[in-house]
Amino acid sequence: MDSKRNRWQRVRIEFEYVSSNFQQHGHDPHQCDLIVCWEHDWKDCPLEVLELRTVINDLEG
Repeated sequence: MDSKRNRWQRVRIEFEYVSSNFQQHGHDPHQCDLIVCWEHDWKDCPLEVLELRTVINDLEG
């Protein structure tokens, strides 16, 4: 949500099993805002990454 304009923002998301697959599959980082993956293994990733296994682990407490 864009708090200044009080409206939604478009987010371009790529889903991968491991974050490094984004690069291996030849995706353009300029065409993506967020990588959602199970395991974040791409050390120098230029994009924001949401690692689901960490989120799930945090939910389990």
